[in-house]
Amino acid sequence: MPPDSPTSGQPAAALRVSSRAGTPLFHAAWLFAAGIALSHEIWLRPGILFVGLLIVMALCIWAAFSSLRLRWLTLGALWILLGLWSAQMQPAPAPAPQLLNASDGLLRTVEGVVFDAGLLRTETEQNESGTESGSTANISSQRIDLLVSSLEIVDDTHDAQQPESGGVRLTVHWPDLAASPQQTFHCGERIRALVRLYPPEVYRDPGSWSRQQYLLDQGITSTASVNIERVERLGIAPGNFLSCRLSQWQHQSSARLLALPAAMHSFPAALRLSNNDAVLLTAMITGDRTLLTPSLRTGFERTGSFHMLVVSGLHLGLFAGFIFWLARKLRVPRVPATLLTIVTACGYALFTGFAMPVQRSLWMVSLYLIGRLFFRDRSGLNTIGFAALIMLAASPRSLFEASFQMTLLAVIAIGGIAGPIARTRIEPYRTATENLRSVALDIHLSPYLAQYRVLLRMFSTLLQRATGKWVGWTAFPWGVRTALQIAEMLTVTAAVELAMTLPMAVYFHRITLFALPVNLLVLPLLLVLVPAALLTWAALILVPVVAPIPAAAAALLLHIGVGIVHLFGSFALGDWRIATPQLWQVAVFCALLALALVLASWDGLARRKAWAAQICIVMVAAALVAVTPYGIQHPHNALLMEAIDVGQGDSLLLITPDGKTLLEDGGGFGGAFGASMSHAPQPIDIGEEVVSPVLWARGIRKLYAVALTHAHADHISGLPAVLRNFHPDELWVGNNPHGAEYDALLKEAAELHIRVRQVHAGDEMALGVAQVHVLAPQADYQPADEPSNNDSLVLRVAYGATSVLLAGDAEGPEENAMLRQPDLLASTLLKVGHHGSHTSTHPEFLSRVAPQWAVISCGLQNTYGHPHEETLQALQDAGVKTFSTDIHGATCFALDGKNVTAQSACGVAP
Repeated sequence: MPPDSPTSGQPAAALRVSSRAGTPLFHAAWLFAAGIALSHEIWLRPGILFVGLLIVMALCIWAAFSSLRLRWLTLGALWILLGLWSAQMQPAPAPAPQLLNASDGLLRTVEGVVFDAGLLRTETEQNESGTESGSTANISSQRIDLLVSSLEIVDDTHDAQQPESGGVRLTVHWPDLAASPQQTFHCGERIRALVRLYPPEVYRDPGSWSRQQYLLDQGITSTASVNIERVERLGIAPGNFLSCRLSQWQHQSSARLLALPAAMHSFPAALRLSNNDAVLLTAMITGDRTLLTPSLRTGFERTGSFHMLVVSGLHLGLFAGFIFWLARKLRVPRVPATLLTIVTACGYALFTGFAMPVQRSLWMVSLYLIGRLFFRDRSGLNTIGFAALIMLAASPRSLFEASFQMTLLAVIAIGGIAGPIARTRIEPYRTATENLRSVALDIHLSPYLAQYRVLLRMFSTLLQRATGKWVGWTAFPWGVRTALQIAEMLTVTAAVELAMTLPMAVYFHRITLFALPVNLLVLPLLLVLVPAALLTWAALILVPVVAPIPAAAAALLLHIGVGIVHLFGSFALGDWRIATPQLWQVAVFCALLALALVLASWDGLARRKAWAAQICIVMVAAALVAVTPYGIQHPHNALLMEAIDVGQGDSLLLITPDGKTLLEDGGGFGGAFGASMSHAPQPIDIGEEVVSPVLWARGIRKLYAVALTHAHADHISGLPAVLRNFHPDELWVGNNPHGAEYDALLKEAAELHIRVRQVHAGDEMALGVAQVHVLAPQADYQPADEPSNNDSLVLRVAYGATSVLLAGDAEGPEENAMLRQPDLLASTLLKVGHHGSHTSTHPEFLSRVAPQWAVISCGLQNTYGHPHEETLQALQDAGVKTFSTDIHGATCFALDGKNVTAQSACGVAP
């Protein structure tokens, strides 16, 4: 061992990395997880799997008495098979069959009990085009989850109310008025409603988020939207269960926090909570994110600090860590401190709504603390393995959920990488600054640490002579200890941020360059802000009149934190959107992370000077691998056209053989509250959650051009997110009337320095090796005051002897105008106009286009009846091979210059 190593000798203060106790449970956990992951790739009959388990168990028994090397091999195989067995045996959440069958859009009476209710929302009603009309009104809505007890079943001979079970998510509207809180629904209420049930909309696109699975995990089978006059209150259900009490408590707390700004109007601005501040504070303390708007979330998302704003798994982990640290500082024994931490964390988790990420974090924290009672500090990884193994055994499917992966990675990074580095490279120095005047302690330390204390005493003596005794022997050592504590915090934060690189890339497609400095600044602030906010909440419950006093302290801290986030979030380079990592990148990242864990837990390597630097290099290399860009995935000998499944809307992606990209339309929803044009409210940004993931899955980081056909919400609403995420060079538009959404899109383009190019019939543009011809609108076309289908921009993209006609929502008048123009209509592939409506694709127009293939973009069970029977029959009579996104999902066509080939449910092209 080098003589200057801080861990040489027998240091009393220095804590060594020790893996002598081994990490069998950690290895068991990752092998068990590997078996669970394997279940997604292979499926074995239960009988065969059971026989395999018996054989491997017999081999384990044999190896235990005959061969040490084979023992580890057979044990590894056993844990993998156990993981595979657990994953295959766990039933997946399934919809209630009868309720799903009744989700057909017919008007039915549903009775049930509210088991969860959101906050009341008040917004401005918009017309179907997405622009504000002259008769707009403030209307209120509330999201409630209903546990169904009976359902109206209709067939050819019966129409009766029958017992049923299952969950329905209702959005109740109070039209033309602003509802009062007293009119809202509460958990435990029995109601009867006349509704049209629909299954959650499913977007069958590679990489897109599944709202159906998200709702199934919450016990929701169907969705519906209903006006208040069709809802009847039936009283309170008997036996009001505990979850309702907790839910009511949470919502009451949220309401009181949201009312605080009105009581603080006379406070100075720095100490006064604004309405937005109250929303942030509510999300942070009660976990209620209902009122978090995209504008409030943006800065936190751009800086990777969103988990600091709301109650997440990491938030609960920090809370529990603080309680445990405080208990130990107060010299509470280990076992009572552990129990106190678990009970306190459980109470806080229940108060915040007990959401699934918080539940998993609570289990992880509880099991980790219990594991520490058995393993003490002999192996942090063993304790982590113990917690992860129990959680995965209880719910194998949680391995594939982002919240579990991120919580587990954060804990591994702290306990397996940052902890050993801090204990061997920082903590010995920090501890050595204590009792600096006691020379007798030096003999118990390594020579290097003893020399370090001598140097500190020399500086203290010099400072005493220059400034006084207090500065030299109190302030100076305190400053050194504080600097080393900051170094420890920086080590932990850096390890977590580097470990988070892969899940951030996979689930959020982000590189947040400022995550490290922001979290380093916000985390200590949060440790003070949360107690101040909790004190505010307690005062609101116990003595409301004094609540503004702690609220003023919370406001000041919140303003500082939000100011830091907004400062770093204002830098455009701080937030990069990136493509989905490929399988090889995931594999290499995991291998490098495993290497870092091995290096961090190896006693022999820990004695080397460059040990910590080597671990840092490995972690940085892992992060770089996870975000390494790669080429766009597309056929290199054909023009690719992908009809993205965006439900009842349009979004089309074209990629030329030389890699030029064009996205036409971004899908979206129309009506009030961002409701789907087909039936139910959809609380997502279609451009962010559906269209962008499709592009990222193909490795697209930047678009060449984006085209807007017309300003209806089902075409335009998803485009702002696309512009922000992919920064196209140009935005192509036709002649559209000005309205709220269209003007907002033009403003977004201007802020992003995107060239807006207005085109009309007769214009031509090059798209790499392909050629784009504009067929509509005509040069003299004048739109009406409101957007209409006949505003549509119609493009024909040709490659060789093949071409695709993108007809937008063009109806009869616009089709007739194109028929009078030079004959550029003939195309091998047709994107059918207006979602297959009978108002488009008239016989003469279809005859002139004469396509071999066609694709219709529409939503399943949409209320417009798209595609209409007349259009389907006309396409069939013309011998056109037709695909539809409501049936086939995302569909790809490859135009190689001679022929067109199609692939339904297309994945990423080779």
